[in-house]
Amino acid sequence: MSIQRLHNARVLSVLQQGLVLAAVAAVFYMLVSNVSANLDALGIASGFGFLNERAGYAISFRLIDYSPDDTYFLAYLVGLVNTLLVSVLSIALATLLGVVLGVCRVSQNWLIGRLSYLVVEFLRNVPLVVHLIWWYSLALALPTVRQAISIFDIAFLSNRGLVLPWATDGALIGWGLLCAMLGASLGYIAMGWYHTRLPWKGFGPSRWPAIVAGAVLLPLAVYLVSGAQWQWSMPEAKGFGFSGGVTLTPELLALWLALSVYSSSYIAEIVRGAIQSVPRGQYEAGRAVGFRETPAMLKLIVPQAIYPMIPQVTSVYLNIIKNSSLGVVVGYMELVSSTGGTTLNQTGQAIECILLVMATYCAFSLLTSLLMNIYNYRVGLRTH
Repeated sequence: MSIQRLHNARVLSVLQQGLVLAAVAAVFYMLVSNVSANLDALGIASGFGFLNERAGYAISFRLIDYSPDDTYFLAYLVGLVNTLLVSVLSIALATLLGVVLGVCRVSQNWLIGRLSYLVVEFLRNVPLVVHLIWWYSLALALPTVRQAISIFDIAFLSNRGLVLPWATDGALIGWGLLCAMLGASLGYIAMGWYHTRLPWKGFGPSRWPAIVAGAVLLPLAVYLVSGAQWQWSMPEAKGFGFSGGVTLTPELLALWLALSVYSSSYIAEIVRGAIQSVPRGQYEAGRAVGFRETPAMLKLIVPQAIYPMIPQVTSVYLNIIKNSSLGVVVGYMELVSSTGGTTLNQTGQAIECILLVMATYCAFSLLTSLLMNIYNYRVGLRTH
């Protein structure tokens, strides 16, 4: 390699990155070798073979079939599904509450603006664990099963949790959600192909009707073709509990509400800042063409404010996923409680269990960032 090529900026950059990568690989190899030697000296078996052994512990809330006689791997899957469930529910509710509070923060109505300011400042300055304990205490203070709060006689709220109707065959719901996501993706792709055929770029029908149609029609078509039988399991009060349906335990409800309410205060501030970053002339232009305050906000200001919101909202979503591990405080068996807690204590495979938990949370975070970055890219193309 000539001296002139060594002075090339690109060549130097590649060499530097290669040296750093080699150094990191060497350090990682030494760490793995040291850990393996120490485990062998202590007589502790390494590897993930323990995942095929009997778990021997129960998990109170689960969406997939599980019993103590199942393996540690199935217990890991139950914790993973529970983490995904509370994370998705919290992201959805926190986004809804945050947007409402953020829009109220910039309202020209003095009372609404000041009340939302007080709510946001109170919520985000109280620690998340305090939110969690407060919601859990409130859930346990609800009426007993015999005095449960009836919701249209199909759902019941008590200190045992929220009982909802559920399919007798739970697998149908899982397959239905998978078909709905596939149908929504196909609708999105179909409308994208249609837009490329239009003579005027940037014009044409919205993609949302096609997405919703795909999410509804594909599961319906698969259901009709497969000949599956859908039957509802309705909750009924029996003794000191309910039979039938699915029960959202107080632990799940407390974690869901705590994550949602706490995170919504940060989303509200992000929404407020993004809205206030829109030039004042846009408000004046809206009034000039006859828009009232609410239509101008929803149709003119908020669409322009979405683009700067997304990177910051992504960080809040990632924090929601990671903070779901606080379920251990109230006994909600999510990923950290199951694999990182009970499984680790029973097997003694600390390194493997922690690596499995870390890798799962890393995958969740990377997938969330990827989806939000794709959405950010699409919104950016439309706003520039």
